[in-house]
Amino acid sequence: MGTRSAGCRRLLWGFLAVLALAAGACGDSGDGAGDGGDPAGSQDSADGTAPADGADSPEAGSGTPEAAEAQERSGGEIVLAVEQWPECLNPVTSCANATWLQWSVLVHIQPGLMEYDVDNNIGPSPVLVEAPTVDNGGAVLNDDGTLTITYRLNGEARWSDGTPITSTDVWFTWRAVIDTEGSLSTIGYELITDVEHDDPQTAVVTFSEPYAPWRYLFGAILPAHAFDGATDISGHWNDSIPISGGPWLQQSWSSEQHILVPNDNYWVPERMPLVDRVVMVPREDTDTEVVALQTGEVMAAFPQPFPGAKERLAPPLAFVAGAGTYIEGLWINQIAPDRRFEITRNVRQALAHALDRERIADVALGPVIDDPVVLQCAGWNPAFGDWCADDFARYRQDMAKVTDLLAAEGWTRPDLEGLWVNEEGVELVLQWNTVAGNKRREDVQALVAEMTRPFGIGWEIINYDAGELFQNRLPAMNFGPVALFANSTSPDPTVSNLYDIDGIPSEANGYSGQNFMAYASARASDLAFAIDAEIDDAARLQLVHELGALLGEDVPWIPLYVLPNLLAWNPEVLAGPGKYVSSVYGGFYDMYDWTVVG
Repeated sequence: MGTRSAGCRRLLWGFLAVLALAAGACGDSGDGAGDGGDPAGSQDSADGTAPADGADSPEAGSGTPEAAEAQERSGGEIVLAVEQWPECLNPVTSCANATWLQWSVLVHIQPGLMEYDVDNNIGPSPVLVEAPTVDNGGAVLNDDGTLTITYRLNGEARWSDGTPITSTDVWFTWRAVIDTEGSLSTIGYELITDVEHDDPQTAVVTFSEPYAPWRYLFGAILPAHAFDGATDISGHWNDSIPISGGPWLQQSWSSEQHILVPNDNYWVPERMPLVDRVVMVPREDTDTEVVALQTGEVMAAFPQPFPGAKERLAPPLAFVAGAGTYIEGLWINQIAPDRRFEITRNVRQALAHALDRERIADVALGPVIDDPVVLQCAGWNPAFGDWCADDFARYRQDMAKVTDLLAAEGWTRPDLEGLWVNEEGVELVLQWNTVAGNKRREDVQALVAEMTRPFGIGWEIINYDAGELFQNRLPAMNFGPVALFANSTSPDPTVSNLYDIDGIPSEANGYSGQNFMAYASARASDLAFAIDAEIDDAARLQLVHELGALLGEDVPWIPLYVLPNLLAWNPEVLAGPGKYVSSVYGGFYDMYDWTVVG
């Protein structure tokens, strides 16, 4: 990326201390939902009882005789409701922009080098013998400013067809991310200059400069032998994934259902599935999803928080709500095809001053959690460290500020009951998209439309199903100019995917990147990449707050709240759910450990 500053290459011995932390940060998570700032792991249950405690994920290389004494398969079939159905399966292209592709498919079949445990701490997956650290020689900052990470792979790890998982797969994954046409994001991978893979059990990854979020790369690796040497995989794995490196193997996938069966070649006994198969079915609006659970059509669901959740999920159903990793807001596409006027900073600030975000949070989340918290920063989760500051606390409903901001750019409002009109006679009406059938978001749209009318701001609401919005319209920048959706966060403060000036999807770059706001700020982009390269925690925090202050001034999007996660099931037919309600992997992640009751 051409926006990095040379100052990002400082060689700090403090980096050694940072790398020695195997992943001490912990937090909350999920796009289906998330709690507005409660500590990770805090959960409430539907019946007032505490949810089951989550067990730590298995140690790397856990194919020991002791671990082999895992539970025997009890059999049966689990049927699950999926709230958003992916339109394609490719794990590298814009298909992967759909969170539910991760939650319903990829986390169950794709292995990674590092992984999150139940508390969202990151550490070695079973693919590795151990995590790279300074002490074991796996993380080295070289004299020439390059960074070398050495991954030692577990010799027991193998794909479902019996082929060993090797360093060649790590090399191939790097090349696939870089070489695939329409790759969703190459951030971090483009800093890699080489992946040495002569030794099948050792992958040596060299970065051209320090890269603090290196642990979060290679979260899913690909089987090199499955692609016949082609590193552009845009034409592969779009409607089936025939090889697995996880507990499950995909038997079939279509627009009607997704069937997973146990991967009998999985090498981690305590993660071997206990049932014979899992059937996932699309139930893509809140009411249909809940009715399917109430009538016994499905056994569990991982819905986004919705009005009336406590009443509709009452016994005999059970649910747990937990903290989340997804932040929701109004994302503003500054180059939307349907915009009727330029979406200037004054217009964006005026919109922020027309909103009562406390009331929005209460309406959206009050039926699910107590005292929802308004998100005051643009990209960080307040549950993770001190990254999130009060950058947006200045934006409260203020008619005088709305008037001053718009009048300064030639907008007029002769009739105080009407809308603002620009010099070309165009009314201040914004097209607004979200997921059709998501009652919480549709309630927010209705509330905001009523809320901003007295401020002279109107809306044209056009909603789409999740696949259309997230896999077609967002990657092609064909939405809005306003969309209501959630974006993921992690314990690491990296936000370069959001603010990379070269990551604005366009025909020129093959519609790669995730800067869906078309936020073309070179300063913000430089700061975002400086955060990635900075290896001293104190200096990194200063850069985060500098970027946060800039975002609070520019308002590329308007943060609303952190989504809580909600996992619901029928305990009369299903045992085991509840541990991973706050996981970045979604509430179905540990379904290998679930059993059918009766």
